[in-house]
Amino acid sequence: MQYSTSILCLLAATGALAAPHSQRSTNDTSVRVVLSDGGETGAQVSFDDSTVHNTGVPALDGPFATVELKLGADVPNKDLRCQILDDMGHPIVIQRGANTDITFSDADKGPWTFRNSSSLVSQVVCDPTFTQIDASASQLRVILEDQATETGSQTLLPAGQREESKPVGSMGPYETVELKVGELVEDQDYRCQVLDGHGQPIVVLRGENRDITFSDAGKGAWTFENRSEVSDIVCDPTFVKGSA
Repeated sequence: MQYSTSILCLLAATGALAAPHSQRSTNDTSVRVVLSDGGETGAQVSFDDSTVHNTGVPALDGPFATVELKLGADVPNKDLRCQILDDMGHPIVIQRGANTDITFSDADKGPWTFRNSSSLVSQVVCDPTFTQIDASASQLRVILEDQATETGSQTLLPAGQREESKPVGSMGPYETVELKVGELVEDQDYRCQVLDGHGQPIVVLRGENRDITFSDAGKGAWTFENRSEVSDIVCDPTFVKGSA
C-alpha cells in the first residue's frame, strides 16, 4: 500500500494525473461574430455556449459592411447560424457567393457581405434553431390556374434582371395568374407579365386595376380579361404599373 501511495504521489507531482483537466481546458468552444467596415473599423461579439440562444451588443454599432462567424475547433454544432439586426431591430440581409439569407454560418468560407452596402448593427443573435432560408425566398413564383379544367402551373424565376420562361407543365388555357415575391427579393414591387400564343401581353384585372403587368402586394391572383393560353412569362425589374 505504501508503494502504491508513493507512485500516486509521483504521478501527481509530474502532472500526469492533471492531464485530462489540462486537455479539457484547451478545448476551443468559442463562438465569435466579427463585424468589419472593410477598413480599420471592426467589432467582435463572443459567446461561450453554442447550444443555447445567445444575444450580444457590439462595442461599436458601425456602420459595417461584412460579418463573419468563426467557430472554435471544438464547437459541437458546426452548422450553428447567427443573425445581425439593424438599428430598427430588423434582420440584415447578407450574401456570400450565390447565397442570400438573413442568418449566416461559418463553413470556413469567409465573411458575408451586407446586401445594402453597409448598415448599423444593434444586436447579434446566435441560435441553434436557426436554419438556412429556402432558396425560393430570393425568387419569383408565378402561379397560373384554370378552375374549369383544374389546370395549374407554378414557375420559379430569379429576381434582379429581366427573365423569361415558358410556364412549367402546360400552356393552359388559364384564367388567373398570381405573383409571389420571395421575402428576400430586394424589390418587393417587382412586376411580371404573361404573353399569349401570339406573343402579346395578356390583359389582367384585380379589383379596379387593369394592366398588362402584375404585382404581388399580398393581394392575391389577377384574372385574365379573356381566358387564354400562356406562351411565355416575363419578369423585369423595369416594369411599372400602367393602364392597358
